[in-house]
Amino acid sequence: MEAKFELTEQDYRCLFENANDAMWVHDIEGNILDGNSAFEQLTGYSLKEWAGMNIKQFLTEEFLDVANEVRRKLLGGEPIEQPYEQRLLRKDGTVRIMKMATSPVIIDGKVRGFQHVARDVTEENQLEENMRYYVQLITSAQEEERKRIARVLHDEVAPPLLLITQRLDTTISGTRPRLPESLKENLEGLRSQAIEALEGLRRCAQELRPSILDDLGLIAALEWMTEELAKNYGIDAHVEIVGTEHTLPAEVQLLLFRIAQGALSNIRRHAKASMAVVKLEFGDNKIKMTVSDNGKGFELPTRVEDLASTGKLGIIGMYERARLLGGTLVVNSELGKGTEVIVESPL
Repeated sequence: MEAKFELTEQDYRCLFENANDAMWVHDIEGNILDGNSAFEQLTGYSLKEWAGMNIKQFLTEEFLDVANEVRRKLLGGEPIEQPYEQRLLRKDGTVRIMKMATSPVIIDGKVRGFQHVARDVTEENQLEENMRYYVQLITSAQEEERKRIARVLHDEVAPPLLLITQRLDTTISGTRPRLPESLKENLEGLRSQAIEALEGLRRCAQELRPSILDDLGLIAALEWMTEELAKNYGIDAHVEIVGTEHTLPAEVQLLLFRIAQGALSNIRRHAKASMAVVKLEFGDNKIKMTVSDNGKGFELPTRVEDLASTGKLGIIGMYERARLLGGTLVVNSELGKGTEVIVESPL
């Protein structure tokens, strides 16, 4: 027979007082009625000091708008995404970032106030912001290095190769003295190899930093990539444009290009697809890019963090670039039904 027990009011009070998260209650007007010790630590006010204070005293004008919107939705019975982010003004004048959950206090069928549970995430947010800035610096340095190497290949390595092919042309086509057929065949073979090396070098330079992106913009660069995919690998690839094209900042174009480049590279190397589509959708205040294929697909891990352990480092790079855009990236894939990479970014 199972033992049954009930928590007393004293038990609940003990849980309330000793909770690690800040908890407090205020009436419909915002006057604070109760709070725990974690709330004291969060606000910097002692129990005696905040008794009778109004929640508005903890919020700046900007963050008061968030509180009013939450209050309006809860009173109107509208759904609200929780936890939500809020800023709190401490006694010492510093601002703390909180992840909060709010629920109405209902007595006799009426909302009499609100209760809150909040966790201080200031340091976590700062660490995340620092990491984002660090990734941004690394990405910027990487792009500069790509540009430098592409310029070296184009300006310093390609010209000698081109000169070699021209001299081989002159030697082979010259009538005097007449070359032995075996030597002529060897020279023609060398010329073919030199041309092949030159084309590979130019292709490598283009992939490192395509001049078409800087000269003609994102759409032209995407069309160049899909044309290369069709020409060199036999994959039916094309670009679709939906909506009215907006002029995008150079950094946004570059990051979207790199995401598309990574997705198309995965299609070429792993998907065994016969078709690929890059779709750009321009909205009033956002841009959406979808790269899809009809390949073999793959099994996605449950968490983004697990992509590294499964060898999907390219997808992690796409996620990081989407974050630098201030946007989101979603990967959908199913075995035998292809893959799609969707990135959305505010304009």
